[in-house]
Amino acid sequence: MAKKISDLRSAEEKFRALLNKRDEINSHAATFRSERDSLNDQKRGVQEQVREERDRRDALVAEMRVHKEARNDLQRQAKELIEFKRRLKGRPLGDLNDEIKGLSKQIEDINLKQQTVPMALPQEKKLLDDLRSKINELERVKKILSEQEKIDKEIHNIDQSIDELFRRADKEHEEVVRLSKEGQDRHDRVTALMKEVAILKGAADKNHAEYMKLREEADAVHKKAAEMRDKIIEIRRERREVWQEEQASIRAVNEATRKALDDEKRKDRAAEEALEMLLKKKKVEIR
Repeated sequence: MAKKISDLRSAEEKFRALLNKRDEINSHAATFRSERDSLNDQKRGVQEQVREERDRRDALVAEMRVHKEARNDLQRQAKELIEFKRRLKGRPLGDLNDEIKGLSKQIEDINLKQQTVPMALPQEKKLLDDLRSKINELERVKKILSEQEKIDKEIHNIDQSIDELFRRADKEHEEVVRLSKEGQDRHDRVTALMKEVAILKGAADKNHAEYMKLREEADAVHKKAAEMRDKIIEIRRERREVWQEEQASIRAVNEATRKALDDEKRKDRAAEEALEMLLKKKKVEIR
Protein backbone atom coordinates (compact mmCIF):
# COMPACT_ATOMS: atom_id res chain seq x y z
CA MET A 1 0.00 0.00 0.00
CA ALA A 2 2.88 2.36 0.82
CA LYS A 3 4.34 1.73 -2.65
CA LYS A 4 0.99 2.63 -4.22
CA ILE A 5 0.95 5.93 -2.28
CA SER A 6 4.52 6.66 -3.36
CA ASP A 7 3.70 5.85 -7.02
CA LEU A 8 0.61 8.07 -6.83
CA ARG A 9 2.52 11.02 -5.38
CA SER A 10 5.25 10.62 -8.01
CA ALA A 11 2.67 10.47 -10.80
CA GLU A 12 0.82 13.51 -9.45
CA GLU A 13 4.06 15.48 -9.26
CA LYS A 14 4.92 14.55 -12.85
CA PHE A 15 1.37 15.42 -13.91
CA ARG A 16 1.58 18.89 -12.33
CA ALA A 17 5.04 19.40 -13.85
CA LEU A 18 3.70 18.49 -17.30
CA LEU A 19 0.73 20.86 -16.88
CA ASN A 20 3.07 23.68 -15.82
CA LYS A 21 5.35 23.00 -18.79
CA ARG A 22 2.36 22.92 -21.16
CA ASP A 23 1.03 26.21 -19.76
CA GLU A 24 4.49 27.78 -20.03
CA ILE A 25 4.82 26.70 -23.67
CA ASN A 26 1.28 27.95 -24.43
CA SER A 27 2.12 31.29 -22.82
CA HIS A 28 5.24 31.54 -24.97
CA ALA A 29 3.21 30.54 -28.04
CA ALA A 30 0.60 33.19 -27.20
CA THR A 31 3.36 35.83 -27.32
CA PHE A 32 4.33 34.75 -30.86
CA ARG A 33 0.65 34.59 -31.86
CA SER A 34 0.02 38.11 -30.53
CA GLU A 35 3.08 39.42 -32.37
CA ARG A 36 1.98 37.60 -35.53
CA ASP A 37 -1.52 39.11 -35.32
CA SER A 38 -0.08 42.58 -34.70
CA LEU A 39 2.21 42.26 -37.72
CA ASN A 40 -0.69 41.02 -39.87
CA ASP A 41 -2.78 44.01 -38.75
CA GLN A 42 0.09 46.33 -39.72
CA LYS A 43 0.44 44.50 -43.03
CA ARG A 44 -3.27 44.92 -43.79
CA GLY A 45 -2.99 48.63 -42.99
CA VAL A 46 -0.04 49.03 -45.35
CA GLN A 47 -1.83 46.97 -48.02
CA GLU A 48 -4.75 49.41 -47.78
CA GLN A 49 -2.28 52.27 -48.34
CA VAL A 50 -0.89 50.36 -51.34
CA ARG A 51 -4.38 50.09 -52.84
CA GLU A 52 -5.03 53.80 -52.28
CA GLU A 53 -1.68 54.84 -53.74
CA ARG A 54 -2.09 52.45 -56.67
CA ASP A 55 -5.59 53.75 -57.43
CA ARG A 56 -4.31 57.33 -57.30
CA ARG A 57 -1.34 56.45 -59.51
CA ASP A 58 -3.60 54.74 -62.06
CA ALA A 59 -5.93 57.76 -62.05
CA LEU A 60 -2.96 60.07 -62.65
CA VAL A 61 -1.68 57.87 -65.49
CA ALA A 62 -5.15 57.83 -67.10
CA GLU A 63 -5.40 61.62 -66.79
CA MET A 64 -1.86 62.02 -68.15
CA ARG A 65 -2.75 59.91 -71.19
CA VAL A 66 -5.73 62.18 -71.93
CA HIS A 67 -3.45 65.24 -71.90
CA LYS A 68 -0.82 63.40 -73.96
CA GLU A 69 -3.40 62.51 -76.62
CA ALA A 70 -4.62 66.12 -76.63
CA ARG A 71 -1.01 67.38 -76.96
CA ASN A 72 -0.24 64.98 -79.79
CA ASP A 73 -3.47 65.92 -81.59
CA LEU A 74 -2.70 69.65 -81.30
CA GLN A 75 0.86 69.10 -82.54
CA ARG A 76 -0.49 67.04 -85.43
CA GLN A 77 -2.90 69.84 -86.40
CA ALA A 78 -0.10 72.40 -86.21
CA LYS A 79 2.17 70.28 -88.42
CA GLU A 80 -0.63 69.87 -90.93
CA LEU A 81 -1.07 73.65 -91.06
CA ILE A 82 2.68 74.10 -91.49
CA GLU A 83 2.63 71.74 -94.45
CA PHE A 84 -0.44 73.51 -95.86
CA LYS A 85 1.32 76.84 -95.42
CA ARG A 86 4.39 75.51 -97.23
CA ARG A 87 2.24 74.45 -100.18
CA LEU A 88 0.49 77.84 -100.29
CA LYS A 89 3.56 79.98 -100.04
CA GLY A 90 4.69 81.43 -103.39
CA ARG A 91 7.09 84.14 -104.45
CA PRO A 92 7.99 86.88 -101.92
CA LEU A 93 5.87 90.03 -102.27
CA GLY A 94 8.99 92.17 -102.48
CA ASP A 95 10.13 90.39 -105.66
CA LEU A 96 6.72 90.83 -107.25
CA ASN A 97 6.65 94.56 -106.41
CA ASP A 98 10.10 94.99 -107.89
CA GLU A 99 9.00 93.18 -111.02
CA ILE A 100 5.91 95.41 -111.32
CA LYS A 101 8.04 98.50 -110.92
CA GLY A 102 10.44 97.25 -113.59
CA LEU A 103 7.64 96.46 -116.05
CA SER A 104 5.98 99.82 -115.40
CA LYS A 105 9.27 101.56 -116.10
CA GLN A 106 9.76 99.56 -119.31
CA ILE A 107 6.21 100.44 -120.48
CA GLU A 108 6.81 104.10 -119.68
CA ASP A 109 10.07 104.04 -121.66
CA ILE A 110 8.38 102.36 -124.67
CA ASN A 111 5.59 104.94 -124.63
CA LEU A 112 8.11 107.74 -124.45
CA LYS A 113 10.16 106.26 -127.28
CA GLN A 114 7.08 105.72 -129.44
CA GLN A 115 6.08 109.33 -128.92
CA THR A 116 9.46 110.98 -129.35
CA VAL A 117 11.60 108.84 -131.67
CA PRO A 118 10.79 108.86 -135.41
CA MET A 119 10.84 105.33 -136.86
CA ALA A 120 9.67 103.32 -139.78
CA LEU A 121 6.32 101.58 -139.72
CA PRO A 122 7.76 98.08 -139.19
CA GLN A 123 9.88 99.34 -136.30
CA GLU A 124 6.91 101.14 -134.75
CA LYS A 125 4.76 98.01 -135.17
CA LYS A 126 7.43 95.93 -133.40
CA LEU A 127 7.65 98.53 -130.62
CA LEU A 128 3.86 98.49 -130.12
CA ASP A 129 3.88 94.67 -130.01
CA ASP A 130 6.57 94.86 -127.34
CA LEU A 131 4.47 97.42 -125.44
CA ARG A 132 1.37 95.21 -125.48
CA SER A 133 3.47 92.25 -124.29
CA LYS A 134 4.84 94.29 -121.39
CA ILE A 135 1.38 95.55 -120.50
CA ASN A 136 0.01 91.98 -120.52
CA GLU A 137 2.95 90.81 -118.39
CA LEU A 138 2.33 93.69 -116.00
CA GLU A 139 -1.34 92.68 -115.59
CA ARG A 140 -0.35 89.06 -115.05
CA VAL A 141 2.17 89.95 -112.36
CA LYS A 142 -0.30 92.35 -110.70
CA LYS A 143 -2.83 89.52 -110.62
CA ILE A 144 -0.21 87.20 -109.07
CA LEU A 145 0.60 89.92 -106.55
CA SER A 146 -3.07 90.29 -105.63
CA GLU A 147 -3.44 86.53 -105.17
CA GLN A 148 -0.19 86.32 -103.23
CA GLU A 149 -1.34 89.12 -100.92
CA LYS A 150 -4.48 87.12 -100.21
CA ILE A 151 -2.36 84.00 -99.63
CA ASP A 152 0.00 85.90 -97.35
CA LYS A 153 -2.96 87.17 -95.37
CA GLU A 154 -4.25 83.61 -95.11
CA ILE A 155 -0.76 82.44 -94.20
CA HIS A 156 -0.66 85.07 -91.47
CA ASN A 157 -3.92 83.69 -90.11
CA ILE A 158 -2.49 80.18 -90.42
CA ASP A 159 0.62 81.31 -88.51
CA GLN A 160 -1.61 82.60 -85.74
CA SER A 161 -3.47 79.28 -85.70
CA ILE A 162 -0.18 77.37 -85.66
CA ASP A 163 1.08 79.50 -82.78
CA GLU A 164 -2.17 78.94 -80.88
CA LEU A 165 -2.05 75.19 -81.49
CA PHE A 166 1.55 74.97 -80.30
CA ARG A 167 0.72 77.13 -77.27
CA ARG A 168 -2.11 74.80 -76.33
CA ALA A 169 0.09 71.78 -77.06
CA ASP A 170 2.79 73.18 -74.76
CA LYS A 171 0.20 73.66 -72.02
CA GLU A 172 -0.97 70.06 -72.47
CA HIS A 173 2.67 68.94 -72.39
CA GLU A 174 3.19 70.74 -69.09
CA GLU A 175 0.26 68.77 -67.69
CA VAL A 176 1.73 65.57 -69.12
CA VAL A 177 5.06 66.26 -67.40
CA ARG A 178 3.41 67.23 -64.11
CA LEU A 179 1.09 64.21 -64.04
CA SER A 180 3.87 61.89 -65.16
CA LYS A 181 6.11 63.08 -62.30
CA GLU A 182 3.31 62.80 -59.76
CA GLY A 183 2.40 59.36 -61.12
CA GLN A 184 6.04 58.26 -60.81
CA ASP A 185 6.14 59.56 -57.25
CA ARG A 186 3.01 57.50 -56.48
CA HIS A 187 4.57 54.47 -58.17
CA ASP A 188 7.74 54.86 -56.08
CA ARG A 189 5.52 55.10 -53.00
CA VAL A 190 3.71 51.89 -54.03
CA THR A 191 7.06 50.14 -54.52
CA ALA A 192 8.29 51.23 -51.07
CA LEU A 193 5.02 50.16 -49.44
CA MET A 194 5.16 46.78 -51.19
CA LYS A 195 8.64 46.24 -49.75
CA GLU A 196 7.24 47.12 -46.33
CA VAL A 197 4.42 44.61 -46.85
CA ALA A 198 6.96 41.93 -47.77
CA ILE A 199 9.00 42.66 -44.61
CA LEU A 200 5.89 42.55 -42.40
CA LYS A 201 4.71 39.35 -44.07
CA GLY A 202 8.10 37.72 -43.56
CA ALA A 203 8.13 38.68 -39.88
CA ALA A 204 4.51 37.53 -39.42
CA ASP A 205 5.25 34.21 -41.15
CA LYS A 206 8.29 33.70 -38.91
CA ASN A 207 6.21 34.35 -35.79
CA HIS A 208 3.49 32.04 -37.10
CA ALA A 209 6.05 29.27 -37.66
CA GLU A 210 7.33 29.68 -34.09
CA TYR A 211 3.75 29.71 -32.82
CA MET A 212 2.89 26.49 -34.66
CA LYS A 213 6.11 24.86 -33.44
CA LEU A 214 5.29 25.73 -29.82
CA ARG A 215 1.70 24.58 -30.32
CA GLU A 216 2.99 21.20 -31.42
CA GLU A 217 5.29 21.05 -28.39
CA ALA A 218 2.41 22.02 -26.09
CA ASP A 219 0.18 19.38 -27.69
CA ALA A 220 2.90 16.76 -27.17
CA VAL A 221 3.28 17.74 -23.49
CA HIS A 222 -0.51 17.80 -23.11
CA LYS A 223 -0.65 14.29 -24.52
CA LYS A 224 1.93 13.13 -21.98
CA ALA A 225 -0.05 14.89 -19.23
CA ALA A 226 -3.20 13.11 -20.37
CA GLU A 227 -1.35 9.79 -20.26
CA MET A 228 -0.07 10.61 -16.76
CA ARG A 229 -3.60 11.57 -15.70
CA ASP A 230 -4.83 8.17 -16.92
CA LYS A 231 -2.01 6.55 -14.95
CA ILE A 232 -3.03 8.50 -11.83
CA ILE A 233 -6.63 7.43 -12.30
CA GLU A 234 -5.49 3.80 -12.65
CA ILE A 235 -3.31 4.02 -9.53
CA ARG A 236 -6.18 5.59 -7.58
CA ARG A 237 -8.50 2.88 -8.82
CA GLU A 238 -6.08 0.16 -7.74
CA ARG A 239 -5.53 1.94 -4.42
CA ARG A 240 -9.28 2.23 -3.92
CA GLU A 241 -9.70 -1.48 -4.62
CA VAL A 242 -6.96 -2.32 -2.11
CA TRP A 243 -8.57 0.02 0.42
CA GLN A 244 -11.97 -1.52 -0.21
CA GLU A 245 -10.47 -5.00 0.29
CA GLU A 246 -8.84 -3.84 3.52
CA GLN A 247 -12.08 -2.29 4.69
CA ALA A 248 -13.93 -5.51 3.88
CA SER A 249 -11.36 -7.50 5.87
CA ILE A 250 -11.68 -5.10 8.79
CA ARG A 251 -15.45 -5.33 8.67
CA ALA A 252 -15.21 -9.14 8.62
CA VAL A 253 -12.89 -9.15 11.63
CA ASN A 254 -15.12 -6.70 13.44
CA GLU A 255 -18.15 -8.80 12.67
CA ALA A 256 -16.44 -11.94 13.92
CA THR A 257 -15.33 -10.11 17.03
CA ARG A 258 -18.80 -8.77 17.70
CA LYS A 259 -20.23 -12.24 17.20
CA ALA A 260 -17.69 -13.74 19.56
CA LEU A 261 -18.44 -11.10 22.14
CA ASP A 262 -22.14 -11.69 21.77
CA ASP A 263 -21.61 -15.46 22.37
CA GLU A 264 -19.49 -14.69 25.41
CA LYS A 265 -22.17 -12.39 26.80
CA ARG A 266 -24.78 -15.06 26.28
CA LYS A 267 -22.60 -17.56 28.14
CA ASP A 268 -22.12 -15.09 30.99
CA ARG A 269 -25.85 -14.48 31.24
CA ALA A 270 -26.52 -18.23 31.23
CA ALA A 271 -23.97 -18.76 34.03
CA GLU A 272 -25.53 -15.97 36.05
CA GLU A 273 -28.97 -17.45 35.58
CA ALA A 274 -27.68 -20.95 36.55
CA LEU A 275 -26.03 -19.55 39.60
CA GLU A 276 -29.18 -17.73 40.51
CA MET A 277 -31.23 -20.91 40.05
CA LEU A 278 -28.72 -22.89 42.04
CA LEU A 279 -29.03 -20.44 44.79
CA LYS A 280 -32.71 -20.88 44.61
CA LYS A 281 -32.13 -24.69 44.55
CA LYS A 282 -33.40 -25.09 41.13
CA LYS A 283 -32.18 -27.40 38.51
CA VAL A 284 -29.42 -25.88 36.49
CA GLU A 285 -28.81 -26.69 32.78
CA ILE A 286 -25.76 -25.29 31.08
CA ARG A 287 -25.58 -25.43 27.26
